[in-house]
Parts: sequence; C-alpha cells; structure tokens
Amino acid sequence: MTLKEMYQVEKNKPNPAQVFIEKIAEVTCREPSTVRQWLSGTQTPNQKAKERIARHFGKSVDELFDANDEIGKNEAEVI
Repeated sequence: MTLKEMYQVEKNKPNPAQVFIEKIAEVTCREPSTVRQWLSGTQTPNQKAKERIARHFGKSVDELFDANDEIGKNEAEVI
C-alpha cells in the first residue's frame, strides 16, 4: 500500500467527535444534527433524552447537564 493510499484510508475514517455525536444520536433516537444543536446550545434535549445519555455514560443527569451549562438552560424546550 502506498503512502497516498494509506492517507486515503485514514482520511475516510470518522473522527472521534463524529463518532461521539453518532453514538449519542443512536442512544437518544435522534438525528446527529439534533445532537450537534444540543452541544452548541441552540437546542436542549428533553428529560428523557438526558436520562438516556446519562444512563449510557453511567452518570447522573445532574452531573452531565450542569445548570450553568448551555445544554441545560432551556429545560422547558422539548425536542
């Protein structure tokens, strides 16, 4: 395999952030674009999605969604 071919193989692999987003989307049954909006703070996951994420990571909802964090600010907003 040439150096260029090796590069192409690596280039086509998803990056860790993309894999993280896709896993959260899978766990919450949402689209990756929705997860990106949660992470950017433009939308907030509903309580059920927060609980699924927390369970996936073995953490509490309070631990993952700090009241001062952009993700936790609009509690009434439902996705």
